[in-house]
Amino acid sequence: MTSLNDHPLEVLIQYYKVQANPVKLDRLYDQLFANYTNQVLPRCDGEAVQVQVGIMLRQIIDLNEPRQILESNAWIRMVWNDCNLKWNATETGIKNMVVPYKSLWIPDITLYDNAQTDLGGLQDYRPNLYPDGTVYYNFPSVIKSLCRVDVTYFPFDVQQCKMKFGSWSYHGWDVNFTKRPIAGDTSMFVANGEWKLLGIPAIRHEVIYNCCEEPYPDVTFYIQIKRKPLFYLLNLIFPCTLISTVAFLGFLLPPDSGEKISLEITVLLSLAVFLLVVGETMPPDSETFPFIGVYFACAMLLVSMSCLMTVIVLNVHFRGSHGKKLPNWIRRIFFDCLGRILLVKHVAKEPRRVKHDRWVTPCKHSHGHGHGHGHDHFVLESHMNSGFLNHPSDDIPNNENNINKIINDINDELPKTLNIPDIDNNSSHELIRLLKQQAETLDNIRDCINEKAELEDIMEEWKVLAQVMDRIFMILFFLFQVVTSLVILLRISTTEITLETD
Repeated sequence: MTSLNDHPLEVLIQYYKVQANPVKLDRLYDQLFANYTNQVLPRCDGEAVQVQVGIMLRQIIDLNEPRQILESNAWIRMVWNDCNLKWNATETGIKNMVVPYKSLWIPDITLYDNAQTDLGGLQDYRPNLYPDGTVYYNFPSVIKSLCRVDVTYFPFDVQQCKMKFGSWSYHGWDVNFTKRPIAGDTSMFVANGEWKLLGIPAIRHEVIYNCCEEPYPDVTFYIQIKRKPLFYLLNLIFPCTLISTVAFLGFLLPPDSGEKISLEITVLLSLAVFLLVVGETMPPDSETFPFIGVYFACAMLLVSMSCLMTVIVLNVHFRGSHGKKLPNWIRRIFFDCLGRILLVKHVAKEPRRVKHDRWVTPCKHSHGHGHGHGHDHFVLESHMNSGFLNHPSDDIPNNENNINKIINDINDELPKTLNIPDIDNNSSHELIRLLKQQAETLDNIRDCINEKAELEDIMEEWKVLAQVMDRIFMILFFLFQVVTSLVILLRISTTEITLETD
């Protein structure tokens, strides 16, 4: 080796000697490895071998949340010094040498969080050896490592996956692992469509296990990534919000349409499908539950409550068909107070009843007989206004004298030219019987009409009550949905997630 203090002429002479008798690479290789074994730790002066470990993350291939495995493409970088492999670069003219993997002692670097059998690429490439014994070993590898996934704030979550490198066979007094100045290199990182790389900090740990008194050092790289939420916003959250809004429209559907329950159940099934999709992308973890799952669960709960509310409204809507009258306190609360606030109009109606002040109305009959003479005949009117016909079925049995009087008046007033025989006593009894039957029939018809009118009024009141309750449930559903959506979505989108490295 030459130094800066050497005479320039001597340096020049040595240079020409090297050019005149260059040492071939194969001869240098034979000289270096003649008595070298790769099975022995290259310790010099009793000091531990210092191994610097670094990583350059090339690409994030996939993060499997259900299996909690990170698959990435990384370049592993190791630097150590082998004191048994040194030569004079000035004399030989060789500044570095690429040697086979099996020729050198290589640290048994192990990825503690490995999810596959071995560290891919470790034995497939060649180290680079320098005159002072420094060995650089860089190799690419597709790494599958375990990653503890926390999906509490999914899809606005930030994940931190650890890669812990250390020696499996040697303790810290033999091989000491340290981190390189640039712990995690991201200069050649290929952008991922789902994840954004935040950084790769590195920390060196030294662990003393219960079995041994020697320390076991390791270098841990923390790959910090943040999820890009746009895909999940468009494919999960937005459809869920839209479907929940459709459930709100179910309250505006008239009960007589018969589709209120069908609409609510359809919405409930749709939300159940979305919840299954979210569950398939999440790890089966009972310690942490994503807020998006809480959001879907709340949406399903609200839709289920809307189904219950719809059943109650339909029950109230058709309860009037049983003829049960509405209590007065319900009228005061729902019609007078809440109905006005909710803009539901209800006009109080008087009970509708059929009046029967006269059962026989004036009529005019024209008959032509025999000689072609037209005759205006009798009008049965004032004789029956004050008697039994005001209440036919009740008064006929007790007013036979009045009936006889009416019959006598009819006999006196009938024109003799009509040749109608007089009504005798036997005929009067038959007439009384017929009038009683007709009066009872009229009473039944009147009662039926009155009952039907009263039932229609009762049904109308129950329908108005159902409409008021439907409006109340609609407002409650809208408020709960808005509050739940805002609280959960704002919580998961605005929370600052801090990552801690141990």
